[in-house]
Amino acid sequence: MNKDKPLISFDYAIKYLLKDKGDYSIVEGFISALLKTKGYKDVKIIALLETESNAEDSKTKRSLADVVVEDQDHNKYIIEIERSVKDSFIHKSCFNTSRLIVDNLSQGEDYTDIVKVFHISLLYFPIGNGPGAIYHGKTIIHEVETHEKLSVHIKNKKTNEIFDATDILPEYFFISVPLFNDRLEKEIDDWLYVLKYDGVPATFHSPYMKQVAEKLDILKMSKAERATYSSYLKVLYNDRDELQYAEAKGEARGEAKGEAKKAREIALEMLKDNEMDEKIIKYSKLTLIELEELKAELEKIKS
Repeated sequence: MNKDKPLISFDYAIKYLLKDKGDYSIVEGFISALLKTKGYKDVKIIALLETESNAEDSKTKRSLADVVVEDQDHNKYIIEIERSVKDSFIHKSCFNTSRLIVDNLSQGEDYTDIVKVFHISLLYFPIGNGPGAIYHGKTIIHEVETHEKLSVHIKNKKTNEIFDATDILPEYFFISVPLFNDRLEKEIDDWLYVLKYDGVPATFHSPYMKQVAEKLDILKMSKAERATYSSYLKVLYNDRDELQYAEAKGEARGEAKGEAKKAREIALEMLKDNEMDEKIIKYSKLTLIELEELKAELEKIKS
């Protein structure tokens, strides 16, 4: 593509991807790949929260996505994804996570249905001293003198599942995009590459990368190109629908011809046996007119 075309980076594209309510698969793929680094299972988005990302003053909080997801065991989590600035990303993540919980409860939601909140910060500056790009944190409660970990078990009244206190409190992922080392060894590395380069690696592990490439190509188009592309898709879909209609019509005609042939064959056999007209019509499904026409054809052949 030309350099003068607008470039929408993948993080900001998340908002656009969530507008496609028929298919959240790309965002689900990114969240699932990240959660799996800490042993969680694949998730599906089941709701978009009407919190800041859709309703509040953008100066207060600028998240890219606030969603409710459900994993394969039917555990529900709130996921927040945001792009943070250098000086305030820790404070902002704490504030936003608290706001998410309060907002959710204020709308009358049963908080016991939600196992926990995950906050994901996309950072475009280096953090920490480690060699990796992803940092993870969770609250662990210790006894002051012995440092023994607090073991508090909470039961979900609806599912009877037991959760430890540390499984209820929020967890945080901080992704320092510039620190990605460009090594593509795991599924999450594909997503880090996309975040860093706004493109898809030549070789990848994630099954979503082809979809990501297609979406990014569309989002990088100019308005004129996108309009042309939309027109092309409209023509393509119309042609496809007409073709499918013609094929279905052809199949229907073929079936009708086959049934008519079978009916004539049945009627011919019954005529040879000198069956009554009423019986022939009943079993062959021919009309009286069709039966008379068939008899006339047979008379011509004999003569």
